[in-house]
Amino acid sequence: MSIDVFAPDQAPARTDLPFLRHRARPRPPVARAAAGSAGLDLSAPAPAARPPAARPAESSAGLALSRPVARPAAGSASLDLSTPPPAAAPAAGPAAAPAPGRPARRQPVRPLPRARSGERTLLTPKAPTITLTRLQSGVGVLTIEAACSAAVGDLRIGAAYQLADGHSSLVSRTGGITAAPRDSRRPVILARADRYERLLIDLRQNRQLERLVVFAFSESGGQLNWSGTLVTSTAGGGRVELPLDRPASPGVMVLLSIFNVHGEFVVRAEMETIAGPIRAAVQAYGFDRISWLDDRTPVA
Repeated sequence: MSIDVFAPDQAPARTDLPFLRHRARPRPPVARAAAGSAGLDLSAPAPAARPPAARPAESSAGLALSRPVARPAAGSASLDLSTPPPAAAPAAGPAAAPAPGRPARRQPVRPLPRARSGERTLLTPKAPTITLTRLQSGVGVLTIEAACSAAVGDLRIGAAYQLADGHSSLVSRTGGITAAPRDSRRPVILARADRYERLLIDLRQNRQLERLVVFAFSESGGQLNWSGTLVTSTAGGGRVELPLDRPASPGVMVLLSIFNVHGEFVVRAEMETIAGPIRAAVQAYGFDRISWLDDRTPVA
């Protein structure tokens, strides 16, 4: 059969290439056999699957296999490669944080007992401490007065003090040192006696005073019949009172301590009798940097 290449429209149709008329080759139909359909013998056993052909070993000295084989552990006497190696232990991660517990319950903060202007505060063994406000600690004069009758005896009071510059000494009328610091033009503490024995603290210089203790003693060295009240007065009319009712005794009694805590004076009742002279009493309260002439009189 001849084909005229110059007249393709006259060429006979090709029947041997039917797939060229479609986008893809037609796939052979898959025979789906329904269960129980005619012509399908379910009693006949299915043909056994052919085992995969063994892959030839690579010829590396006649021993190397194409699939890697796990090596036995060093020193192991067993060469059984059929047992799989033990699984590796998982890496230890960070320790789990403990479950958060119930937060600690905060204890309520008790307010500091304060001295109030125009009111009277009594110091007792159950409530021995009072704190002056910053105004009461820094304005005017703080007066400490021993209001006692003549029945008590020849009672005198004095104070051991420590200043911010480290200077420490006594102030008392009996020892003749009535100003602290001694011979200062602007004393921080003065010892006076009007109706009663008293100490005056200049609160304009309250930053200069770190602490002091007030003590009472007999000028003649005899026994005192303790009674009366030690009264601490502020410029605003506040009064802090300490009763002096104690059994009669000789020696020195430390009545009161005052500490300067960030510009506020903390006043505490001590009421402790020291069986000894003034020197022993103030040393018992930490005033060990005072030089002494005798048991009552400091050097400076």
